[in-house]
Amino acid sequence: MPRVLVTEPVHPDALALLRHAGLEVVDAAHLTPGEIDEALHEAEVILVRTRRLDPALMAPPLRLVSKHGTGVDNVPLAAARAAGVWVTNTPGANAIAVAEHTLMLMFALAKALPAMQAAVRAGTAPDPAARVVDLAGRRLLLVGYGATGRRVAACAAALGMQVTVHSPRLTGTQTPEGHRIAPDLRAALPEAEVLSLHCPLTAATRGLIGADEIARLPAGALVINTARGGLIDEAALVATRHLGGIGLDVVDQEPIRPDHPLIGLPNVILTPHSAGVSAGAFRRMGMDAAQNILDVLAGRPDPAKTVVAP
Repeated sequence: MPRVLVTEPVHPDALALLRHAGLEVVDAAHLTPGEIDEALHEAEVILVRTRRLDPALMAPPLRLVSKHGTGVDNVPLAAARAAGVWVTNTPGANAIAVAEHTLMLMFALAKALPAMQAAVRAGTAPDPAARVVDLAGRRLLLVGYGATGRRVAACAAALGMQVTVHSPRLTGTQTPEGHRIAPDLRAALPEAEVLSLHCPLTAATRGLIGADEIARLPAGALVINTARGGLIDEAALVATRHLGGIGLDVVDQEPIRPDHPLIGLPNVILTPHSAGVSAGAFRRMGMDAAQNILDVLAGRPDPAKTVVAP
């Protein structure tokens, strides 16, 4: 029977689905580091969350990498393609959770939550420099318009925000939902009072928001990233003084180191890459990742969830 190595914890229902189908499931949570390395080289299927897979693993007996989540920047796609290894993901499974987390960061920054919490803990009045704004009427620029971006756009529009979208996949002047499309990201930045990133991390998007892009944002702008840390130049974020707030669920090197200069800045909210792990999203991602394994092994892969097909 095919052996599936699960590199990180997934929902128990996903493991049960695989075992019920007769697959041998090896849970890395019960292995030593040495045993995990051995299991990685023996597995026919790897179910992975955030562990970075070495290109050398993309060789027999491996047949499939099933990604728990949407982003596949931790999977060596070129090596998988060359070795004839399937790669699947779970697009949309955590879109609700990530969109809600994005909105949480947006609200918290707009209402100066860090400064308000600090005032309560200190028993003082809020810092006069703390800037509280309304989101209604604000100009939101979304970079990326997949399942999460579309949900954020819908919620933001319901709040009365003016939504603009930038994505290489979009053509025309408006999305089907009526949001304005910005073909040129740099040209759109000076109008973006809130910038929120929802695109994948690729060679083309790494460092997409650098010092020059940040400088183009208007004074008081909010920057939110719940996608991938490598999209933003973190040193440029630290150096800037004109932003109204920064909300990051992701950083380039995770977990964030305790001495990272972003930690402790008064207008920054950091969360530990937790946007997509609500109870519902965690189960959906696990079940989708498990179902992808069953589908590929049965010869009926879902094209919408296939990243690399041999």
